[in-house]
Amino acid sequence: MTPRLYTIKEVSLRSGVSTQLIRKWEERYEAVMPQRMQNGYRGYTKQDMETLVWLKGQVDEGVPIGMAVLEWKNEQEAAAKELEREEIELASEDAIVKLQQFYMPTAMDWNQPIEQLLQFFIQLDLSNAQRFYEQLLAIHNLEHLLLNILEPTLVELGERWERGEISEYQEHFGSHFIRDKMLAIRSLFRPNDESPLLVTACGPGERHELGILFFGFFAQQEGFRVIYLGSSPAEKGIFDCLADVQPTAFTFSFSIEERLESAVPFLLELDRRITENHFRTKVFIGGRAIHEDALLQGTEQVYLIAGDGKSCIEKMKVILH
Repeated sequence: MTPRLYTIKEVSLRSGVSTQLIRKWEERYEAVMPQRMQNGYRGYTKQDMETLVWLKGQVDEGVPIGMAVLEWKNEQEAAAKELEREEIELASEDAIVKLQQFYMPTAMDWNQPIEQLLQFFIQLDLSNAQRFYEQLLAIHNLEHLLLNILEPTLVELGERWERGEISEYQEHFGSHFIRDKMLAIRSLFRPNDESPLLVTACGPGERHELGILFFGFFAQQEGFRVIYLGSSPAEKGIFDCLADVQPTAFTFSFSIEERLESAVPFLLELDRRITENHFRTKVFIGGRAIHEDALLQGTEQVYLIAGDGKSCIEKMKVILH
């Protein structure tokens, strides 16, 4: 199986090195040697990203880039000879540990990334949280990072706050950190202008954004154009958007059942306008407040869908088609 190649924009986001600086390090120091993809663009391997993460760490500590590149290449050659001399089997646990120590020389517990992130959030340690996140980006694909690290971290953060184990300011710090990363990841995708338009937002009165941001990411992966209107958008703005744009669908998230109940009159009115004007727009409601799939009582186009962002997208696609 041919290893995946990454574009220079993806590499820049994952490594924290600007595209201009990546090109400069390539041309002057041969820090990495990208391949050419079929479309002629530079193509970078996963190892290239690991190299750039390490080099950036050295430069941030004051090491000249030329010396850092030389040290990196010398260490690679020495490590290759050492591995060959000891005849280490890469599948063994010892080999995995050595490779992690070589490529990621930061003293962090990679077996517990969720707990590690939580500790940085609790300590308000932005610098180490950012560095750790950049390294996670370099070694995990985006779907794994979102579903198996960021989302569980977010859930655990909220539960610790609800149990009184951490303060509100610590929960807010962690939540905003993850929110910023979600928005940055979404900016990587550029769906075709002819793709179906999905307008997403937190429901009226709802302020928890991250659930709908996760949903939007998976929708973009499935080829939708996604517009995000933020938390608790004005009802008039939604009605105007329906009349002016007539999107393929609206998607709202609710984390608390009481807020969903308070929003029912708005949803009934939205459904009425869709039906009376013969629009093809549908409305989907997801989030922690939804426990089962159903058509909202009294509506024709408002669907409640339960589950995580990825599974909700699959259900939505079935209804739309």
